[in-house]
Amino acid sequence: VAIRLWNGKFPSHLEALDAAKLLWGAENFDCYGSEKRHYSAGSQDHCGLMYPGVNKLCYKGGCHWPHKIVNMSDPNDSKQAAIFKWLESVLYIVDIPFVSRPKGYNSQKINHLKDAKVPEAQKVKLVKALGDASEEAWKGICEMDADKLGGALSNTMKAWKAMLPYTVDPYTNGDAEKSKKLLDFWKKYDYPNTKGCLFSGAGGGFLMVVSDKPVEGGIKITINTDHFCKPFKSGEIDSM
Repeated sequence: VAIRLWNGKFPSHLEALDAAKLLWGAENFDCYGSEKRHYSAGSQDHCGLMYPGVNKLCYKGGCHWPHKIVNMSDPNDSKQAAIFKWLESVLYIVDIPFVSRPKGYNSQKINHLKDAKVPEAQKVKLVKALGDASEEAWKGICEMDADKLGGALSNTMKAWKAMLPYTVDPYTNGDAEKSKKLLDFWKKYDYPNTKGCLFSGAGGGFLMVVSDKPVEGGIKITINTDHFCKPFKSGEIDSM
C-alpha cells in the first residue's frame, strides 16, 4: 500500500503522524470504504513504520487510533542509545516455517468483548490484563529488564487468547492437527525456554522472542532511528 501511495519513495514531505494516518486509512479502505472486510488493520503497524526508534502507543475510549505516542528515537541521548543497544541484544525474530493462518482467516470470529453473554465486569478484566501487559512491556524496555519484557510478551499472548481466541489459535474449533502444530511451535520459544515470546500479529506471522541467550532460528534486530518523514524531537506526541 505504501509503495502505491508514495510511488516507492519515503514520504519525507509529510509529518510522521500525517503519513501514518494516510497509510492506515488507505489500507483500511476495504473495511470502512467498500465494507468488503469485517475488521480493520491495527494502527500499530502504520505508526511503527512512520515513527522511528521505539514507540509506546497509548489508546483510550475504544478508539482504533492512539491518542498519544511516546517516542524514543534519539541515538545521541545516552539513555536512549543504551536502551536501543540492549533491546537489539535480547530481541529476536523467528519465522514460523509454515502457513499459520488458514484461508479466509478472521481474528474476530470469536470476540468476547462483543459477546452480550459475557458480563461487563469480565470484559473490563480482559481489557485490563492486556493493558497491564503492555505497561509491563514498556517498563521492561525502559528498565532494560529482559525478564520483565519477556514476561509481558507472554502475558500479552495470554490476554489475546482470553479476549480473541482466534488471534492465538487460528484453528480454534477446527483442524486440531494444525492447531497443535502451531501451539507446539510457539511453546518451544516461550518461557521457560526463553524469557517470553509473542506473535507479530493475529494468527502468527512470526515470533518476537526475548532471550539473553542465542535463539534457534532467531534473527537479531536493528532499531531504525532514521526519520523517513519530517524530523521531530523524541518524547510525548499528541497523535489525535
